[in-house]
Amino acid sequence: MARMQVVRQNASSLESVPVPYTGPDRLTELPDALRLKILTSLRAKEVAQTCVLSKQWRNLWASVPCLDFDSKEFFSQFSEKSHQRFIKFVTSFLLSIDEATNLDTFHLCCTGWNPFFSGAGGNYFSDGTGISYAACMWITLAVKHKIKKLRLDLSDYNWLRVPNSLFVSASLEELFLRLFANNSVEVKPELVFLPKLKSLHLCFIDISGDHMKNIINGCPVLESLSVDSCEIAAIDVPSNNLKRLSMSDAYTVYLDIPRMFPRLEYLDLDGVTIDRISFNKMPKVTEASIMCDIEKKNLKCDVLASFVNVEVLEFRCYYLMNVLEKAVQNSPRFDKLRRLTLGYYGMICASGFLSSLLEHTPKLETLTLLDGGFCRAVNEDHGQNSREKIEWSHCKCLKKVEILAAASIRVPQLKELVKPSTMGLNKVSIIVSIR
Repeated sequence: MARMQVVRQNASSLESVPVPYTGPDRLTELPDALRLKILTSLRAKEVAQTCVLSKQWRNLWASVPCLDFDSKEFFSQFSEKSHQRFIKFVTSFLLSIDEATNLDTFHLCCTGWNPFFSGAGGNYFSDGTGISYAACMWITLAVKHKIKKLRLDLSDYNWLRVPNSLFVSASLEELFLRLFANNSVEVKPELVFLPKLKSLHLCFIDISGDHMKNIINGCPVLESLSVDSCEIAAIDVPSNNLKRLSMSDAYTVYLDIPRMFPRLEYLDLDGVTIDRISFNKMPKVTEASIMCDIEKKNLKCDVLASFVNVEVLEFRCYYLMNVLEKAVQNSPRFDKLRRLTLGYYGMICASGFLSSLLEHTPKLETLTLLDGGFCRAVNEDHGQNSREKIEWSHCKCLKKVEILAAASIRVPQLKELVKPSTMGLNKVSIIVSIR
């Protein structure tokens, strides 16, 4: 093993003189299990370099259960030679893994360079088929070693195909799949057998027809589903164990959430386009964030009544606010709601929507209002006089009101309008953030 050196400083000459370290090699004396644990914190390239340290380290790298490959370690700017070197390294590493080694995690990140858009020459990489073929082999090898957590970020490669072996694994528990960032890749798994998969994250992927049904049916214990920048077919088969659903910048035809996900506890819809949606009766949901425009004609439920047991609730939907405004008078009590965020507040303030809603939230602690016209009205000469002050008397637990306002807002007038006048609420903190 390469020896450490102790540097002694000569007081008279002020020169540094290296002195060889002759003490015991504490690192090599550690048991294999502990040294393996150390290696799991390193990236694959660093792991491979430890084979030159000493005889005891020579073959240990082949038994590391956690692998992290990142193309940025091999090239910051594309050259065909460096690209081939990365492919060769990953392939050689995976083929050299001890057959008895089971992989806990396998992270593969190939980003930072796009052969299609860079204009690089060469038929082998210009359409991305080189990395596509290699990645298929790497995935198959990872599955062979009973991988538990698989994260694939191949977002800078076009025309990527996904091997069938990715969807047939008796050991896989978590799967993160992010493909080409400039154009979604269609995934068509005919056979899905992932009996232990609990977490699935899909990004820049299109799934049509019965293929989404195959995925849901093939993941019987799935608990968390995230869909980011994807177009997926209507989910018309139930996932009885799903607890978390997150959709961002995605599109789907129809989503009947309570029927498809009866045990859902967390819901996040951000910038989602949905032709038809139903929230009806979701008593297990404790946290929900709806930040997408859903027109009334596409809404098949009483929105407020669907979230009676939530502790954290966020609404930022222009069309949905119209629906909420009419439903609030008949809404149930939100006895568990602690944190509430509302967007497009200007549209609902004059009608007393917020005061009516607060009557049903006795345990509310934090209220956040996002400017959507309200703050502009405050700046008008008649704005403050034409609006009733918010009624806070039912919010005995209220601690903080946050308002994200436009730069032109008259802060004193805004604070006066929302200031709780009820005795016992005079210690409420009112925070106005200018953006």
